[in-house]
Amino acid sequence: MDSTPDAAGWEPGVAASRQVVGLEAALRRHAEQLQGIRRHALSVSLLSWESPAGAAFRVYLSERCTELSRTIDLLDSAAADLHVYGALLLEAEALQGQAGP
Repeated sequence: MDSTPDAAGWEPGVAASRQVVGLEAALRRHAEQLQGIRRHALSVSLLSWESPAGAAFRVYLSERCTELSRTIDLLDSAAADLHVYGALLLEAEALQGQAGP
């Protein structure tokens, strides 16, 4: 993984919980973008295709939309897991702050 600032939100000195929140937000953004692409592909597939090539293209779009749905579900699941992990990190950071150096 790239350790330069702005590479996936990892910046030196930033609390780990904030970094996780940034990653979670990025995953959610990507899922939303893919959802938009999926909606657009579905709308194209609803057009009237009266040729064999058109029918094949509808099948192709349907298969890609199914794959996009799976990818979106995985991104949403990963974001949810990061949310829980971030909450646990925030709690650990608070406890560490109470314990002192």
